[in-house]
Amino acid sequence: MLVEDQLRRKLLEVKNETEYRLMLLNEEDALYPPWFFTWIDKKLSAFAWPQTRGNLEYLWQIGTRHIVTLCPEKIPDLDKSQFTWTYIPIEECHAPTIDQIFEFIRTIQWCRKYDKPVGVHDRLGLGRSGVMVAIYLMYFHRLEADQALKNLRYLRPGSVDSLVQEECVLNYRPSARIANDQRLKKITRTGDHFLSLLKNDGRGGVWGLPKMEYLISK
Repeated sequence: MLVEDQLRRKLLEVKNETEYRLMLLNEEDALYPPWFFTWIDKKLSAFAWPQTRGNLEYLWQIGTRHIVTLCPEKIPDLDKSQFTWTYIPIEECHAPTIDQIFEFIRTIQWCRKYDKPVGVHDRLGLGRSGVMVAIYLMYFHRLEADQALKNLRYLRPGSVDSLVQEECVLNYRPSARIANDQRLKKITRTGDHFLSLLKNDGRGGVWGLPKMEYLISK
């Protein structure tokens, strides 16, 4: 087993992230999952920042191949790891910009293309990662914003823990449409062939909304 019975029992005794961090002081290589680890589906997991070599090895052994880091204050030590990595820095208690959301979606699309399960994290796995997971549920599973938040908070209680972050999720689709409109207007100034190329783009959703959803909304 990835986590031996003795270690599993010890992990169950930990009640918060501070206790978890103290537990790991002398267990750098123990195969524990990062704090607050959960699978969202078979292609995405979310968790607090991986603090130890054991955390990273656990993620690798369960199949994670790409890590998205959202917290500039807690960056995992991936220099000697085999993970591919995306860094989208967002200040704590803040929400991502629409361009950062688009970057996250493009990263997931790329990882799906190359069959790389993704793990996303911030410091505690609640706010910034919660926003991105909710957006993921809206984009890839076609949930409405309120449904995405309910499902997220069922899987990961306490997620999206500030008003600005919740508003980011609720306003994601309108914000993405506005950004798409602005980009399309910019493209058409340089030539209609770019607009034609975009409409025929088989990748879909590269601008932050599923292709069919955006076209229908127009």
